Amino acid sequence: MSFFKKALGAVGIGAAKVDTILETHHASPGEEISGTVKIIGGKVAQEINKIDLNVMCNYTVEREDSEGETTTITKNHTLAKFQINERFTIEPGDEKHIPFALDLAEETPLTVGQSKTWIATNLDIDMALDKSDRDYLHIVPTELQQAAIDAMEALGFKLYESDCEGIDEVSFSRLPFVQELEFKTITGDFHGRFDEVEVVFFNRGEQLEIIFEIDRKARGFKGFFAEALDLDESKARLLIDESDLEDLEDAIYDILEANC
Repeated sequence: MSFFKKALGAVGIGAAKVDTILETHHASPGEEISGTVKIIGGKVAQEINKIDLNVMCNYTVEREDSEGETTTITKNHTLAKFQINERFTIEPGDEKHIPFALDLAEETPLTVGQSKTWIATNLDIDMALDKSDRDYLHIVPTELQQAAIDAMEALGFKLYESDCEGIDEVSFSRLPFVQELEFKTITGDFHGRFDEVEVVFFNRGEQLEIIFEIDRKARGFKGFFAEALDLDESKARLLIDESDLEDLEDAIYDILEANC
């Protein structure tokens, strides 16, 4: 192999390529994702030290400058790290397929609004630029999460927005953010009584913890001043498992009614 070809491979020209092929792009938090990492040799032989598979997601944080202006910044977070510790040499024109399977974290955010989750694959190449690949996942609700969303919709609410927002206090979460699902009323008993209800899910194994932040609709001057001072919000917590699904709509109704 000529020195010129080695130099080209080191800077990524004619180097090996990586492509992660997933069996499915749809999964729920906590489920297994499997697929194959395909490595195609370039114009030069290259030593692959290991393969990293990282499950990534994005979230936003707000920063206020010295003049009081607020800027929204998008950050990436690594939900889980996996490694394929198989050292090998990929020869020019060769193709290698390595199967893998990994479990998504229970905290993986749902693919709603601007939330994105992906698998970042990185080839650790000796004496050369590492090669990478990105494959997006569509994270769908678990059975319990979907039941809670269905119950909110049955009560006249519509999911209209979702954000993964950075948080300062992480005592109740292992992540630097929480995903808020924002519901507005379009019909039903609570129509016109709330501005919105924000819901946060925490998967707890066989259970689901649901946090409600209820923003009551301002009424008259008293309501106006309460809203201005952020006194119109209250929080409630509900812990459910599969045995609670039949009565879930009633349980959520009681929580909302108690916070009107």
